[in-house]
Amino acid sequence: MSTRKYKIIGIVLFLLILYIVMFSYFIIKDRDFSENENRYLSQLPRLSVDAVLSGQYMQDIEQYIDDQFPKRDTWVTLKSDFSQLIGNREVNGVYLGDDKYLIEKWLPEDVDQELLKENIETLNSFSKNHPEQKMSLMVVPTAGLVLKDKLPDHAPMFDQNIAFETIEDNITFDHFIDVRQVLMDHSEEYIYYKTDHHWTSYGAYLAYSEWCRMNGTETRQDDYEIESVSSSFRGSLFSKVLSSNCAEDRIELYNRKNQPEYTVSYNFGRTESDSVYALENLDKKDKYLVFLNGNHPEVTIRTSQSNNKHLLVFKDSFANSFIPFLLENYETIHIIDLRYYNGDIDQYMSENSINECLVLYNIKNFCEDKGISKIGG
Repeated sequence: MSTRKYKIIGIVLFLLILYIVMFSYFIIKDRDFSENENRYLSQLPRLSVDAVLSGQYMQDIEQYIDDQFPKRDTWVTLKSDFSQLIGNREVNGVYLGDDKYLIEKWLPEDVDQELLKENIETLNSFSKNHPEQKMSLMVVPTAGLVLKDKLPDHAPMFDQNIAFETIEDNITFDHFIDVRQVLMDHSEEYIYYKTDHHWTSYGAYLAYSEWCRMNGTETRQDDYEIESVSSSFRGSLFSKVLSSNCAEDRIELYNRKNQPEYTVSYNFGRTESDSVYALENLDKKDKYLVFLNGNHPEVTIRTSQSNNKHLLVFKDSFANSFIPFLLENYETIHIIDLRYYNGDIDQYMSENSINECLVLYNIKNFCEDKGISKIGG
């Protein structure tokens, strides 16, 4: 067959694929939400003269075509697998680490040092304005620090110790719970998920053991019944990579033996539960939602304890798997996610007799969350 005929066949095949893809946009219903990416997808933009003249319409239509591309997840998986096949160790801002660990890329230029200092100063001011409440701060390193030996060779990464040193040098209240060492001591164990950015229940337990030590108490792993509820979890980092070579994580729940009775209310009592674990979420793609049913503006846990200890936790999602360990320690635990809460903090504390506060964030969110300023009123 002549070279000319090969070219003609290639052109015909290309046009055929192009027309099939274009036709697919008309016969395949647009998706509203991508479970793999855990986000809403762009819909067909409305055509208007203003949108065309401003250039916004072309941007929106480009995003729509990208989001609604037929079999998009399949193509992303093929691209990711091919990228690994040719030796790439990074896909969509995620490092492909040893032992099938996916580790989020975080570069020095991504860190807002001024915002970090502002957040520290906000907490200092809050503590100064509430001297009657014990104030604690727990900032959790991400896998990028604790599991740095699993990163690809020469992979650029922000040194999280710099941010921790900034916290230590500038914080003015006494109770900073540094969990770096206890996590690093167990870095060869299953303390971070392989496909998700969160720590595992065991990682959260190790942090709780350090919290107990700092508060003059102790805990033992034998005090808990550990239940494995899933072995097929693929989390937020998998959603960016979508590789068929990714691991599957297991989710374990820690239930303390002789645990006090308690109830959980979400969003000022709009919904209630008798468990800190929402087992129905194990049927969803994001199985980490099993912990405290995900993120909510406000959650209140009332236990059968009668020790007049009322804790307020300001938190991100890392706290969701940590808070269940606190049930034996407090009469009530109040939880506020400052990313979604817009109420009056001082009024909330007064109404709920708060006498202790805990701020619990992973270090990346602590450097990035502008919502922390709400604590300052």
